[in-house]
Amino acid sequence: MVRIARTVALAPVPRPWLVDALGALTDLAESTTAEDGRVLLPDGRQVPELLLAEGRHLRPGAVYETTEDTDAGKGGADALEGEADAGKSLADAHKGEAGTGAGTGADTVRITVEEWRRTHALRVVFSGSGPGGDLTGRAALIGPDRPDRVELSGRAALKGVRSPLSRFDADAELRCEAWWQAADRGGSACGPPLRARLTCGVARAELTAVPSPGRDHDDWEVTVTVRVRGRGLLRPLVSLGLVLARRPLARAVAGAVDDAARDWNTGVPRLTVLGREELGREFLPEP
Repeated sequence: MVRIARTVALAPVPRPWLVDALGALTDLAESTTAEDGRVLLPDGRQVPELLLAEGRHLRPGAVYETTEDTDAGKGGADALEGEADAGKSLADAHKGEAGTGAGTGADTVRITVEEWRRTHALRVVFSGSGPGGDLTGRAALIGPDRPDRVELSGRAALKGVRSPLSRFDADAELRCEAWWQAADRGGSACGPPLRARLTCGVARAELTAVPSPGRDHDDWEVTVTVRVRGRGLLRPLVSLGLVLARRPLARAVAGAVDDAARDWNTGVPRLTVLGREELGREFLPEP
């Protein structure tokens, strides 16, 4: 097993602000309506690239579809044309006149609502298919009006990659109360408040994150720990390879954590100064 740890300073997210942000986002979602498969904002504009394919809007069993043209980055004119084609394929798919997008350079995502109760939980199932592979998973926010826990799980099957590296299972959990307690007071009595795991045929990687108050209490000091180990029949060989590759692996982990922290510290402070009404406007798509 290889263990790598990295500590970074992050701009804090006040818990009251998170409650307001989630409330504004949920309010916006619940203010939308559905008409002929289109999802409409309160001002009548359509939510871009999103269609209600089955069921009743925001009810258990509702299925939403979105398609993104993966060739849209080839150029300015091609991108605009790709967006138009993606919108058309969505409409055609809703009418039953088009396929799933396979082989057309498009990624198709289906999102199914399992539960939508603000006082209890928001749960969705998602699946995606495109030229790069297939993805399925679940996401849940427990206690939307008073965030308690976030759960994610999924499975990916990559195309053009030889087994055992072609299939991945992943899951993650964030315990919100434990996170803010650790961020405010330091330490975590119930273990790391953020855990994630990625498993493929020959290896397993586990990530934990534990916050603590910064030196001046104006930021968080978050320690990210990554453990990688071999599994299955090739475990001894993989473990040996991990030991030999520890230094480049440590550099890669440190670089990824530092880059993520840099992005976080650039974007988060811009959002945490906004109030609930301003956040609601921020979440709206541009006209």
